[in-house]
Amino acid sequence: MEKTKYSLGYRNSYVLQQYRCLLSIFTGFIILLFMSNTAFALATNPGAVCSNSFSQGSLTNADYTNLVSAVNTNNYVNILGNAGGSIPLQVKMTTVESSTSTVKSNFGVITTAGTSAINIQRTFPNISAYTDIIFDFRNALTSQPIYLTNVALSAFDIDYANSNGNTFDDFVEITGVTQAGSTISGTFQPITGSNIMFGQPPQGLQGLFTRTASDPNCTAKNLGTQCQGSVQFSQPVASVKVRYTNTGYLNSATNQEIDLRVDNYCYVPQYIFTGTVFDDNGGITAAQANATNDDITSSGSIYTNKPNYFNGVFNSPQESGISGSTVKLVNCANTATTYATQIVNTGSPIGQYQFSVPIATFNNNTNICLIEEYSGTAYPIRTTSDNKNTGFTTTTYLYSNNDFGRVIAANAALVLKKAQYINNCPNTLNYTDPSLNTANNGDPKTGFSTGSISNMTPGQCIAYRITATNRANIGINNFVMKDILQKQGVNGATVTSVLTNPPLSTTDYTISENPAIGVNGEIKTKSLTLTSRSKRDFYFNTKYGTTVDTQ
Repeated sequence: MEKTKYSLGYRNSYVLQQYRCLLSIFTGFIILLFMSNTAFALATNPGAVCSNSFSQGSLTNADYTNLVSAVNTNNYVNILGNAGGSIPLQVKMTTVESSTSTVKSNFGVITTAGTSAINIQRTFPNISAYTDIIFDFRNALTSQPIYLTNVALSAFDIDYANSNGNTFDDFVEITGVTQAGSTISGTFQPITGSNIMFGQPPQGLQGLFTRTASDPNCTAKNLGTQCQGSVQFSQPVASVKVRYTNTGYLNSATNQEIDLRVDNYCYVPQYIFTGTVFDDNGGITAAQANATNDDITSSGSIYTNKPNYFNGVFNSPQESGISGSTVKLVNCANTATTYATQIVNTGSPIGQYQFSVPIATFNNNTNICLIEEYSGTAYPIRTTSDNKNTGFTTTTYLYSNNDFGRVIAANAALVLKKAQYINNCPNTLNYTDPSLNTANNGDPKTGFSTGSISNMTPGQCIAYRITATNRANIGINNFVMKDILQKQGVNGATVTSVLTNPPLSTTDYTISENPAIGVNGEIKTKSLTLTSRSKRDFYFNTKYGTTVDTQ
């Protein structure tokens, strides 16, 4: 029994020792795993912050891939890390080598633990040779430079070697260009657990490096904290240059590499409204324009087959912008509330305007309109409304092609032509009788004619045909034709004319709004629509003098 007890006790002691050993190994593994994650996982750049009212963005993994695939092509890449469209960012990436002898081992994308970065591997021919990686920022909506705030970048695997055939002392200088055109250095952002320093080695640059010989070289391509150096720009910048070289402390350089990430950028979302005030002539020049040409069908007429003439659409390059206008961004409900005002360009591109404003400008109003006002005299006729509702929503940032059309007086859409026919005042006069409407008739006694009237017998009547031609490619709404009957003593008239039979057409005229038969006054049509590229005739008969021929 005691032997048995001894045997059981021994086995229990042995099992306990095994358990303690396994526990120690497991604990050590956990500690190493924790230390590994701490040492080799990238740290958040302390400068990756944005203030209130700013949108915040950073490059996505796909952005790194897209940028590298387009490097040195002079093409801008649309950035997916655009904060839901509130940062309309495009980036162009180029590299510049100081020496043609530099061995460009790699320029690609590496991904570690789901996080991507740009990997640059170089063998420089000497310690002063360098590679510049340049990021140019552009507004995707306007194709103009975009100035991003709190741009923050990190470089990884900045290390030092001076043994075993490896000799290098990585140095990374990161600079940016401000709106004033000055070059500034990124401000160092200390990283806990990092060996990276920021300073000025013998080359005279300001940048990131390490020269602690006791620090081991960092593992390549793992984005480890130990060799991570981070910066942030204190001013908005439109481009960033990363210069990769050596510190100058060592006498030679061999194969070396770093990784780069763009950690952060901030931008106050801008709502952009653009357009052009333009000459809506459809290619009909001032020399060709004719205010009285109502021919819209003959092949020889300049107004035939002109689909872009007076259509309310800016058809460039056939049509061009014009100067002399001011455009305002206003509250639609109260146009006296003006948010911004701009005189359109007088130079290239002539007639263009552009507003770029933050949401705070509108003070919570979303009913936003654009109003165009013209101060000149050369283009008095509008082809579009002077007030455009932008259809503003807070999730849409670009409102383009808010164009305003105008034409010179000679290119007006409407042409009115008045023809007259001397008649003996029959009650059954048929205005549309083909015999009275022959083309180019020169005698108003035989039918409607634009010829002058002479030798009229007292008591006769004159019938009028007023032809309204809409030469435009848009309809004319609220058209009202008016004609005042002459009255003795007014504007040199020697006799008075009155309205006579046949009665006015109820299709074209409101009878109660016109003179009664035998009464002088103003002849006025209803408010009508003249469709595009159309003609319409209006008729009425008048009697001159005081005697009526009853035949």
